Amino acid sequence: MVGFRFGRDGGVKGQPFFSIDEYDTTGEEKIRTLQSPLPNGFIVDHKPLPIIGDYRQSVDMHTSALKTHWASTDGVIVDCITYLHPTKKMIAQKWWLSGLNGMHTVDFDLGQAGHFGEERMLATDITVGPSKMKGKLLATYAPTANPTIEYVLSLGRSPNYFAMQSARDTHHAQLKGDGSEWPPSLGQFQTVQNETESTWAERWKTDIEIDGPVEDQQAVRSFLFYLRSAIHPDGKMAISPFGLSNQMYNGHVFWDADIWVFPALMLLDPTVAKAIPDYRVSTVANAKENQIPNLPEGPITPGWDWKYAWESSVSGKETMHGPSQAELHITGDVDWAAAEAAALGFEDPKAAKGILDESLKSFAVSSSTAPDQITVIRGVMSPDENHTGDNDLYTNLLAQWAVNGGTWQSNSRAGRPKLQFKLPHDDKSFLTYDNDPVKSYKQAAAVLSIYPLQYPPAEKEAKVMMDRFADKVSKNGPAMADSVHALIWARLGEKEKAYDTWRNSWQPFIKQPLMLFSEKRNKPTTYFTTGAAGSLQTVLFGFIGFRLDSVQEQGAAWSKKLQGDSWLSIKANLPQKWKSVKVKNFTVLGHRYSLTATQRPSGPDAVQVIQGD
Repeated sequence: MVGFRFGRDGGVKGQPFFSIDEYDTTGEEKIRTLQSPLPNGFIVDHKPLPIIGDYRQSVDMHTSALKTHWASTDGVIVDCITYLHPTKKMIAQKWWLSGLNGMHTVDFDLGQAGHFGEERMLATDITVGPSKMKGKLLATYAPTANPTIEYVLSLGRSPNYFAMQSARDTHHAQLKGDGSEWPPSLGQFQTVQNETESTWAERWKTDIEIDGPVEDQQAVRSFLFYLRSAIHPDGKMAISPFGLSNQMYNGHVFWDADIWVFPALMLLDPTVAKAIPDYRVSTVANAKENQIPNLPEGPITPGWDWKYAWESSVSGKETMHGPSQAELHITGDVDWAAAEAAALGFEDPKAAKGILDESLKSFAVSSSTAPDQITVIRGVMSPDENHTGDNDLYTNLLAQWAVNGGTWQSNSRAGRPKLQFKLPHDDKSFLTYDNDPVKSYKQAAAVLSIYPLQYPPAEKEAKVMMDRFADKVSKNGPAMADSVHALIWARLGEKEKAYDTWRNSWQPFIKQPLMLFSEKRNKPTTYFTTGAAGSLQTVLFGFIGFRLDSVQEQGAAWSKKLQGDSWLSIKANLPQKWKSVKVKNFTVLGHRYSLTATQRPSGPDAVQVIQGD
């Protein structure tokens, strides 16, 4: 719901602040960069406390507590603990100052907190003690009694942001003020701490436990922690590739939400994952207004007059004015996730069908039929993103699936066009697009036909396609290519190649020690949810072997019938360094299950599924 960034002193000096409902409502509908309402730190006796070498900071992913410790040149030791409430717009901090003797004036360094341009968005005074103190605390401290200061900040919108502050000193403070009642009724640090820790304890009842290298376990838990932190079921938006950690991509929603993040969370945290299809359903009316103009990069096939936005924001209308509008697969991506949501009981099947029917019309009218009766879509940008041309394999497959009514089987029922889309192919395998030179790609594209689409003919050619395409992806591309490659290698039984590729999908992208995921190798940007979701999908749908499909997987160790014609199956493919994996309390159709996959020296790995807690 809100996003804060903290410095190594526990303060927010120079760091922006973001909120899920503070977007421009016109033009490109960009997320607004707000000044953080939190204090920059402390001023003691009218001087800021400078940081020196002794500095430590940690994130406890079990409770979400951010803990900071540092020492100043004046001999003052500062400790801070921060809790960001996981379901409310509320943040709480507690500060300990050690080494203050005698009489000192302690002020919060507020800077320009709470201003956005000329508009005052947030209250600037953080009150310590009675309301007329205006941020100052004058106290005498005995050598053995160090001050502890805590406060709670609550954010609302009426119509703009306002801030209410609750703060108190809990150690021998002689507060000067008007003697008004203290503390106010807003709530105290302990309340926020208790609610935050209990919420996270409930979330961690669903967990992935790996009997293997500790860094693998920590990586998987970090993916879960940061993804769960980055999306809220009550938000008006789904999830941007960087959540609310920064303003990259203007805070907009892409196919990242539907194809990368949603599958990573749909079994582990369905309440959170549901926000993504809910957002798409809520914006379907405005998606009907999206039209594609003529673009210089390639002739768009006439007739395409509706699509989901390549970049969407609060309204669902297209906010992108450039060649990426030609990535027409976005409409099929939304369809795909909506169908998965319906199969798992998240969405009313009628809502999912409504989305599918709209895109069916669009795919039908956007295409043209060649003399040999093969349907083509011209001038589209591939998910490779380095190519715009005709008959992108991934786009045409999604079109085929849509006009078939959400299945790979030909569907000739009334109202469905009888179309067969061109799927580029040479004498070896499927190609990425027409005239594909099979040389280089920004990111995985053709192999997306193997996963997530699980197109049966592509799965039969999976080994050939992987040998042709996997090593031709740019090292400067985003993080997801290696994760999807690792997933496919695991399904092909190439477990060790899968494991090495999976570790390469996150290790070069993570900044230690807080495991902050970047979009590109060794270029820190925080926090790339898409990359983390891709690496988590490798674990779930590759190593553990979950598979959601229209048929029950042959040789599956466990299967469950879903809504409609869908099935969920499991066939594990554990790497040698993992003796076992336990998935605690994953959810299927409202019921919880726990599974344990154990490695066997030969043959299929053992899988046991029992009722969850």
